[in-house]
Amino acid sequence: MRKSLRSLLLAAALALVALVVRDYVDSSNSASGLSPDPLPVLPKEIAAQSHSWRWTQTTGDSTHIEVSAEDFAQASDGLETDLRGVVLKIFREDTGTYDLVKSPAMRMLADGNLYSDGETVISIGLAAEGDSRPQVVVSSSGVTFQPDANSARTERPVRYEFDGGAGHSSGAVYDAGSGTLEMLSQVELERFSTDAAPSAKIRAGSLRYSEQAARIELKGGSRLVRGSQWLECRESSFDMVDGSVRHVECVQARGGELAVNREVLFSAPFSECDFGSKGELLRVRGRGGTTLESAGTEQELEISSRVVELRYEPDPATGRSQLRQIEARGSAEARMDSARGNLLSSLESEALLLHIRPESSQIERVETLARGRLRQVAESSTGPTRILDAGRIRLHYGDSGAVESLAANGSASLVQRSGEPGASDLRTWSEELQAAFDPATSEISGFRQSGAFRFEEQGRRGAAVEARFDPQGGRLELDGNASVSGDGSEVAAQRIILNRESGRLEAQGEVIGSLAPRGGEGDEAVPAGLFAGEGAVFLAAGSLTSDAERGILECREVARLWQGASRIDADTITIDQANRGVVASGSVWATWVADEPDPTGQPSLSTVRSARMAYEEQDGQARFVGAVEFRRQGMRVLSEKLQTALGDDGSASERRAVAEGAVRIAQDAGGFGHRGFADLAEFDLADSEVFLSGRPARIEAADGTRSEGSSLTYRVSGDSLQVLGDGATRAYTYRPASP
Repeated sequence: MRKSLRSLLLAAALALVALVVRDYVDSSNSASGLSPDPLPVLPKEIAAQSHSWRWTQTTGDSTHIEVSAEDFAQASDGLETDLRGVVLKIFREDTGTYDLVKSPAMRMLADGNLYSDGETVISIGLAAEGDSRPQVVVSSSGVTFQPDANSARTERPVRYEFDGGAGHSSGAVYDAGSGTLEMLSQVELERFSTDAAPSAKIRAGSLRYSEQAARIELKGGSRLVRGSQWLECRESSFDMVDGSVRHVECVQARGGELAVNREVLFSAPFSECDFGSKGELLRVRGRGGTTLESAGTEQELEISSRVVELRYEPDPATGRSQLRQIEARGSAEARMDSARGNLLSSLESEALLLHIRPESSQIERVETLARGRLRQVAESSTGPTRILDAGRIRLHYGDSGAVESLAANGSASLVQRSGEPGASDLRTWSEELQAAFDPATSEISGFRQSGAFRFEEQGRRGAAVEARFDPQGGRLELDGNASVSGDGSEVAAQRIILNRESGRLEAQGEVIGSLAPRGGEGDEAVPAGLFAGEGAVFLAAGSLTSDAERGILECREVARLWQGASRIDADTITIDQANRGVVASGSVWATWVADEPDPTGQPSLSTVRSARMAYEEQDGQARFVGAVEFRRQGMRVLSEKLQTALGDDGSASERRAVAEGAVRIAQDAGGFGHRGFADLAEFDLADSEVFLSGRPARIEAADGTRSEGSSLTYRVSGDSLQVLGDGATRAYTYRPASP
């Protein structure tokens, strides 16, 4: 739409109606050119025939009316008088002009009326001094003049010629007493253009002008055409002030424009226009179910509402009015489309306001004045769809006519559908929303939501103070008290980055969360073993990465996993969900509940400290390496390596632990009174037995007794010791001397 929208709307057409009628009525009190003063009646005492008859009405030195005829003849009955070659002059001292009526013949009837059957010509606005052209010339026949009522009437065709225009009607009635003129039917008026613009043409069933009310009414259907612009009304009225049209009202108005690159349609059950003192257009308003449609090469616009108001701003230099705002109220809806891109946008609200770019027909900004809904639907069935609800919504358009940005606030909720088969909806909520669009495609290039942000997508949910979204890569960034949950797991952190397509999640800053434990079918987040209970497994870390495609969950920067009393602490904890394993490294500390209670009947805890731990669910074994410290049932075991079960399924392998490399069993204040040294130590956790082997293995009792051998077996619960050799190496037991 390269031209201004002001030329496309109803108001331009109404302005032309006003100009046509105003130019005509300004020059006379009636379109028929009749004077409001009564026409003269020949003196009753004259009952004869005369040539060059003349009669005047004067006041002092001023002549008001002058009537002359070439001759007259009175009928034999004395009731009618025929005048031939009649010339009537009506002088207007206030304007220095006079009106001239010419008729080849008039008849004075018995009732005192005058009747002109032949051609009657009325010239209005002639200069009293010197020669001049009349402002209006009216021609008709069959005219009846009623001097007593100060009125005139004809049922025959009437022709009008006035400065800058012409017209005709079928019949006319003028009442000077009330100051009203009626063009009875088939009214046609044309105002000629003085420049390159096309002329304006008006057709109406009838026209009525009231001088006292300064009001013009068109009825019986009217149509105005100017070039490619047109307007139709069932009824219309024009109110004037000081000869200028200031207010126009239309009933059942329809208008529009058909041009090479544009089509505009406007309709309203009732419409009105306001004009300034200089004729400049100020406002157009349609009420009762108004629609406005504009289709151009760059933008398409359709507005429907109970009330649509167009506001204009006059140009001080040219006086021309430019449309600046369109306001729609009452179930308002605006549908907007750009030639660039494939998205169709519609905005619904109780009140909408559209701003027009200066010196252009382009929409600059659209906003809701109440809670609204924005729909963006792709032309393709596989394209995206978006539905936004918010307290206020604002769309900003660029010079190209394509949408550039979107802003919303007040409990904003957004639903996005990708259009791909089987894809789930992304639903988001926040207090504020800002989005940027690619002007070439009208696609969202990124958006930001802030203030109590939440989202849902399939089985996944999340929240944050603020969120940023990259729709092309599916990247969702959550900042400030961020959280994401789904499939029985939940992660909270200061910042979370989620790739919605791959499921990869990165959390940073004070990470906490819960993971789905082993307990049924599906891909549980945590392998069984240490966390075999039915409750959730919790986590804490400085940062976390979850790679759903690889099935890897990694907690870093002082991480912890726990379930009840069972837990793993380490610098880094990696859960291999695909292979059902856990790896912890850096200051590892693992704790779990032992199978047997301690001597007091309380649950006995097993703890391991090491540099690294690896657990595989396939064999149910955890392997610790690097400065291992193992505590259980009063024992404290130090070694380079340790292998033990973290689960409890009753099998023998699940009830054993093996320590390797410089094994030391340290005396513990909890009740174990022996110390042991070996290269290898095997623990039967169910029977509380320790099997030591080495070259040699050694156990030292609290009383100083020492036993050495290639193989030693010690039963903790019975405090018994079995010392064995290997056939080549002797076994020894040393007891300290008695005091």
